Amino acid sequence: MGHKNYLLVIFFAISVLISNVSAEETAKAEKKGPVAVISNANFMAEPVIEGNDIIHTYVVKNTGTETLSISRVKTG
Repeated sequence: MGHKNYLLVIFFAISVLISNVSAEETAKAEKKGPVAVISNANFMAEPVIEGNDIIHTYVVKNTGTETLSISRVKTG
């Protein structure tokens, strides 16, 4: 690899690192207040016989800076 190509690769790597740090700082700044993160938010139930229960657990994590209050939940 030539000297110019080596410098170009280093410049590109530094640019990527700087942009990643800026993106993380922006994400942190935007997450003031409560932020609900739901893993596996989409759930498709298999067909069941009428009258049987379908039970599924959703995990909700607050990644924000303030208390998260869930006051209403409805099916879609």
